[in-house]
Amino acid sequence: MSSKKPVRLLILEASQNRAEELIVLLRKAGRATRAHQIESAEDLQNQLKEQKWDLLLGVSEANDLTMEQAIGTIRESERDIPIILIAEGRDPESITAGLRLGALDVALDDDDERLTMIIERELSNLYHRRERRRAEKEVSEIDRRNQLLLASSTAAIGYVHQGMHIYTNSTYSKMFGYEDPDDFAGIPIIDLISSSDQGKFKAFLKSYDKNESESEEFICVTSEDKQITASLSLSPATYDGESCTQVIFKVSSDADTAYEERIKELSSQDLLTGLPNRASLIEQLDTAVDKSNNQGQASILMYISIDNFAKLRTEAGISNADLVLADLANLLAELTAEEHLIARFGDDVFALLYNSGDKEAAAQMAENLRGQVEERMSDVAGKSYQSTTSIGLALVSESSSSAEDVISRAYQACTSMESGNGVNFYQAAEVKMGEAGVSLTSENIKDMIKTAIENNAFKLMFQPIISLHGDDDEQFEVLLRLVDDDDNELLPGQFLGPAEDAGLLEKLDRWVILQSIKMLSEHRSTGSKAKLFINLTHKSMSDETFLPWMSVALKAAKLPSDAVILQIHESDATAYIKQAASFTKGMSALHCKTSINHFGCSLNPMNLLKHLTPDFVKLDDSFAQEIDQSEEKLAELKKMVTSLQETGVLTAISGIEDPMILSTLWQAGITFIQGYYLSPPLENMDYDFASEDT
Repeated sequence: MSSKKPVRLLILEASQNRAEELIVLLRKAGRATRAHQIESAEDLQNQLKEQKWDLLLGVSEANDLTMEQAIGTIRESERDIPIILIAEGRDPESITAGLRLGALDVALDDDDERLTMIIERELSNLYHRRERRRAEKEVSEIDRRNQLLLASSTAAIGYVHQGMHIYTNSTYSKMFGYEDPDDFAGIPIIDLISSSDQGKFKAFLKSYDKNESESEEFICVTSEDKQITASLSLSPATYDGESCTQVIFKVSSDADTAYEERIKELSSQDLLTGLPNRASLIEQLDTAVDKSNNQGQASILMYISIDNFAKLRTEAGISNADLVLADLANLLAELTAEEHLIARFGDDVFALLYNSGDKEAAAQMAENLRGQVEERMSDVAGKSYQSTTSIGLALVSESSSSAEDVISRAYQACTSMESGNGVNFYQAAEVKMGEAGVSLTSENIKDMIKTAIENNAFKLMFQPIISLHGDDDEQFEVLLRLVDDDDNELLPGQFLGPAEDAGLLEKLDRWVILQSIKMLSEHRSTGSKAKLFINLTHKSMSDETFLPWMSVALKAAKLPSDAVILQIHESDATAYIKQAASFTKGMSALHCKTSINHFGCSLNPMNLLKHLTPDFVKLDDSFAQEIDQSEEKLAELKKMVTSLQETGVLTAISGIEDPMILSTLWQAGITFIQGYYLSPPLENMDYDFASEDT
């Protein structure tokens, strides 16, 4: 499953075929799209008003609209949309002219590899700009709230830079005998300390600089030369965007101090598990980021997610699930040394801040945590529950810009694993060929495919497709994995390209079908009525000998014709529409069913159904990712489902990882759902459909 965000794409191109090719190019790069081909200047203006767009790809002129006009319109709308010009030919002047127009880069029409790299670079820059703007807005709001809190606080709070006051609140000023906080401007903080304690104060500052002390009690003097005893606390801060030191003076009794310490302790604690809470973790992580940036002191964040916790909560009940969570929290706390911080980060997520940059040691610790959790049996209300975890690790280093950045990386490392119960380190800008990151050439992969076909060494996985309407239909999608000599699994996106180059797609398709129906036949002999969705490449879809071969294969396996649903990719159906139409018609004549996978990413997806007669349409999983982002995207989904229902096809959607969207999908009219929330891919067809309560 891809962790890349779907792309809202504008295309300035007269040819619909070329526009579709650009969409396919992004799909091959792991990007689902919501694309629109610009028809006119007015159309572009309307699209900019109605929706948020991520990227514009286009030629110098199309549909009576020049790229210069398009760029001007986008600038007038004040939208941050990266613009990439696709130049025909290799004339340097045309490339220079494109850059002068305002395009961020120019790619040659016949250089798809470079175009893909440019797109990924500009999207990455765009997402960083958006994140920075969001962060700046957040910071601005926080600063505004902080100013209000500082001004009204009963605590004496000030900010000091290079030993001089740059801000004090009213309480601080009055404590030292000043009516106006502005009177403190330029007064050294050491002037507030009694001469008898100034040596002690200087020593305290040195220990603070070494991160050895944060608070101490001093005898202070007011503007009226009165002496008061106050506790002084120092902490790093920023004021008006500049680094400084926050100063808090407090005159209090021992009882008050103990009480406030207890309040502070409780505010940083998760009530269910007794562990530090999210706020406490982020505070410590902020400090770790500062240390990595200023002192070169690295650390590592572990994002520890309890696999299938929502399902456990459904089966065991909320209160029992909470007891399981508390038990796992105790286990994790026992396994975490004092120098590290284990906290509850979210509903079913823990986080561990590992106080070292030793990646190997951290990975070993993470693997130990994973293994210990897997072995743990949590006894609750007379039942035993077993859990597994997915642990993503991210280095806190000089490249870490913020705590949020580190959390995002650890989260990506956690969620990018194909299945749960594993450990994975975040690796930036690196494409991994296998789980262990083994670098493989195209030729290596071709040889592996040939060997795997000859030796039946491919691996088949089965992911359940479940009815949203309570039907107990037993349906699985067949997922193919290529396993190397070190047992690393390669996903189809990693080996189908080399397989096509080697002319092996048809052989691969037939191997998958034969092995799948063999396993299905064995499974149905136990009384099951399971059906399989099997993905088919465009090569087999266009092969005139395939349908007769398929008919013979089903008869040989003694399977009914509707036991197998052959699934073709939307981009293949769009690119080879005549062949796809003939294929679906031929399958129907054999009384076999077909499905279109990753539906909804082409320019005009509904136009496909004017030519094809599929039985199922499976929407791209990006719809599941986006559904809760806005009312606009929900309305888009409902409109598409309604249109599909009118054609008589059954609808499915994959990529379900959040149980909160199930009711929305049901209301939208979706028939079937699939995803890791329901079940990861299984090695056997042993999912209990009758027990599933969706």
